[in-house]
Amino acid sequence: MTKSARLRWGLLIAVTGVSAMVVWSVFNPTPHSGGDNSGYVALAHGLVTTGTYTDVFDPEGLPHTKYPPVFPALLGLLMALGARTWAGLKLAAALPTVLVVAFTYLWAERRLGAVGAFCVALLLAFSSGVVYYSQWILSDPLFLALTVGALWAFERADSGPVREIVELAGTEPASDAATAPATRGDDERRYVGWFALGLGLAGLAYFTRSAGLPLIVALLATLVLKKRWVRLGIALVALGLPMVAWMLRGQGEGVAQYGTEFWMVDPYQPAAGTIGFFGLIPRILENLSAYVVRYGPAGVVGSDGPALGFIGVGLTVAAIVGWVVSVRREIGIAEIFLPLYAGLILVWPAVWGGDRFALPLYPLLFLYGVVALRALRPRLPKVVANTLAVAALLVLLLPAIGNWLDASRDVSACAALAGSRGPWACYGARVENFAVAAAWASQNLPEGSAVLTRKPRHFYTLSGHPSRAFPFVEDAQAHLDLADRLGARYVLLDRWDGLAGRYVGGAVRQRPSAFCYMGGFGEPAQGGAQLLGILPPGQREGAGAPAEGGVGIAPCPESYYARSADQPENYSSSGRIPLLEDLDS
Repeated sequence: MTKSARLRWGLLIAVTGVSAMVVWSVFNPTPHSGGDNSGYVALAHGLVTTGTYTDVFDPEGLPHTKYPPVFPALLGLLMALGARTWAGLKLAAALPTVLVVAFTYLWAERRLGAVGAFCVALLLAFSSGVVYYSQWILSDPLFLALTVGALWAFERADSGPVREIVELAGTEPASDAATAPATRGDDERRYVGWFALGLGLAGLAYFTRSAGLPLIVALLATLVLKKRWVRLGIALVALGLPMVAWMLRGQGEGVAQYGTEFWMVDPYQPAAGTIGFFGLIPRILENLSAYVVRYGPAGVVGSDGPALGFIGVGLTVAAIVGWVVSVRREIGIAEIFLPLYAGLILVWPAVWGGDRFALPLYPLLFLYGVVALRALRPRLPKVVANTLAVAALLVLLLPAIGNWLDASRDVSACAALAGSRGPWACYGARVENFAVAAAWASQNLPEGSAVLTRKPRHFYTLSGHPSRAFPFVEDAQAHLDLADRLGARYVLLDRWDGLAGRYVGGAVRQRPSAFCYMGGFGEPAQGGAQLLGILPPGQREGAGAPAEGGVGIAPCPESYYARSADQPENYSSSGRIPLLEDLDS
């Protein structure tokens, strides 16, 4: 093995090891408060138990049309292998995070050389957003790994643009047989193999997150620009047929779909209305400002100080300069993917914004930033150019390392608290009482009872009862109409946030005689929750005697209970997911 090869492999092993250490230090055994985590668990459980991809957590049980199936399928595989805890299923995020760093190094090494690729991968390994999302049952780390892996595979398949960019960076391309084939036939066979791998990874990326569409478009556009018509036809058939099938599935009836939510001013407040095409302009400007000065840099350094905006602007400008330099040399998949994906997240509803959706941009921003710095090298004295490069690296890396150390301490404290009080203890009494109510409902409501809640997917994984979010309006009739349509006889008035108090509380105040009282969980002043029954249409007029709990409604009939229960049952302090218990029976 040559000295150059030893350096390349040594730096790859080193940066991958660093990433594994970082991910291990922040590995969090507790669940995330976001509903997507439980949603993915429920979808995977449905795949394992019924063999269908349906909204098993919803009373209507419709075919699922929102999240593509690759990540739930991976969770289902872990369940089949025996995973029953939140921590066990988090391997589906932790392992891809380490793989992302390795793929980033391999991809960047072909453009920047070993040292430049090591810096890019190291920045990614410590980036706040990458570290944070490695802890949760979310598809983002897997999507990022598949995306970067596809970029690497496609560039391995066609090293023409790589050679030019490496020359621009002032380094020599790797001199192994893979990058300098001896014959045209060898080159063609190598291209076909890496192209097939890239095609497979790109397809899996799209079927992990719909945001993978820009990667597919970038691939097709690149093949058109390079006039590779045969491979374009292969890609259209291999990717187009399953994508069309998935899109047609999405045209059916579903509980929630991105197409409907996209045009809302705020998907969490439907009453705010929708926007038209020209309404996208202020949305783009709002998102652009947020991503450049807040979400983007916060996902790297993790801080929220006065320097955050300057870091974000500097990183953005450097990346744009590096991208322009690269485009002037050769337009590849990465050069097309960057503006397409950035444009996608800029037109999404602003309420969805966050560093989570900026994750696929970080490897590109770091790489193009290095390209920009190297393009400046001939115009500056050597010592100035080197000082500038080191300063840029430290400005991003040092606060990111500090944020990682803080995160590891927080995770240790949370894990200790969860071990004594239960998996939801780190989120406070409001969330704990929601979990207590769900655990109580699992034992005390008739089997198959549907419940309207603020967090329906969490409620389902904790109770086994299907659930739908209550309407985000204060009109009591809207709540009752939804309950009647779904056959839901219960609604949870929790204190997870202020939405249940506003919407469910408002409905109860309007029509108190339409509801009855089931039980309370925790002190109201400390985030307590109340489970209410919804009376049948013929029994909704005429109030009975007030019940305990201060809501001024009558107690529910005995038929609303599966059995008598005077005291709420506490939820288990175990990290096992209640929904998965039936897999061992």
